[in-house]
Amino acid sequence: MLLHRRPPSHSRSAVDKVVGALVRPWLYWLFHSWRLFGYFLVLPPALALKPLRTLLALAAYVVVHRQRWWQRAMHRLLGYGASQRHKILSPTAHLIRDDKRYLWCLHPHGVLADGWHSIIAKNLSSFENSGNGPPCIGRKIALCFAPIIQHVPVHQEMYRDKCGGADRRAIVKWWDSPDTDPALIPGGFAESVFANAACSNREYSYIKDRKGFMRICLEERKDIVPMYTFRVNWMYHNPGMLRGMRARFSQNYYVGLVFLCGWMGTSMPLTDDTTTVVFPPFEVTRYAVHQIHEAHAAYLEHLKRYFDQHKEEYGMKDTELCFIGNDFQDDDWAARALRRLGLISQHVTKVPESAQQNG
Repeated sequence: MLLHRRPPSHSRSAVDKVVGALVRPWLYWLFHSWRLFGYFLVLPPALALKPLRTLLALAAYVVVHRQRWWQRAMHRLLGYGASQRHKILSPTAHLIRDDKRYLWCLHPHGVLADGWHSIIAKNLSSFENSGNGPPCIGRKIALCFAPIIQHVPVHQEMYRDKCGGADRRAIVKWWDSPDTDPALIPGGFAESVFANAACSNREYSYIKDRKGFMRICLEERKDIVPMYTFRVNWMYHNPGMLRGMRARFSQNYYVGLVFLCGWMGTSMPLTDDTTTVVFPPFEVTRYAVHQIHEAHAAYLEHLKRYFDQHKEEYGMKDTELCFIGNDFQDDDWAARALRRLGLISQHVTKVPESAQQNG
């Protein structure tokens, strides 16, 4: 009787390295291209050249995309290509109580929650019903971004059923569930406009005017756990012109006007060296329901305090965190040119005082 011998471990290791060297770069590109909607560049020529086959492929995706086997397979495949350099840490995990429910807030938005998405891609069970949430979180969370995420390729495969809208009803629904907390990005698409690797001395947080998430927590008596991804805004170049106007458009129409440019002009990032740090909880419940302005101001101080505390350790020593909002006023060449032509008014061509002070 012949016994099948397993190849030596060093042989398997060598084969794994060769396969990884040949396959992983392509999956790395595919992961970043598709999560940033690169397939929209392929669809028009595909429909023009092979309309029937393209429509059949789209129909097949519609049929299978919510099937768990498909989601897990795609998650595992794309996760193999995602970088392992993205890290998540929770140095004050002991302050997060198991018997309390929280709102988890991700900062900053980046182009599209880039560092966070890479971490989720590497952890298959992050949004499984049988799992225990993303790494270092210690509980299940659901992303309150937009209902359409449940059908967007690469995103829905990662987040499964634990994603939805960012309105009050969608957020409170998760607190009513037995074991899942809601999470959102307060800065929204407007904040994505300010993600730019060329702007390394300032980190813009577009939450100076955003108090809706604080109002919900005050009324529901829930505290907030902020998470900050350091260097995520340095993953892509993004033109710095007309940022204020673009941000206001993005906020009003829920579309991020971001013109990203990664490595060699592709969707591959300029860096994968990001670290997501879970900050200590912010005690919203110390404030009365009517104290929304005081609570919001204190939250900004809380966020800046821990950003400053960790920024040197994670490669952002000379970066200042600036809180901005709808009053951000452009002072770039395009804004000045439009002002001279009379197409925009004087009040949109000055840098806000807060940015000047932090700069």
